[in-house]
Amino acid sequence: MPDDEVGAIRRIRHEISEECGHNVRKVVAYYRAVEKELKQSHDFCFEEGMSPARSEPSVSGAESAK
Repeated sequence: MPDDEVGAIRRIRHEISEECGHNVRKVVAYYRAVEKELKQSHDFCFEEGMSPARSEPSVSGAESAK
């Protein structure tokens, strides 16, 4: 992505955060409401039952031998 597109995305994300008073809970609620609207529009395909990948800390061989 060209830098100007990345900058535009960052600017928009900052504006959304600003509108929500930089409150993480409000930002998440905003994105969930947008997701709900997009799902109801049937213009986009969503995978149900998918959860965000969470990275687990890696366990080294020495630690796993305990």
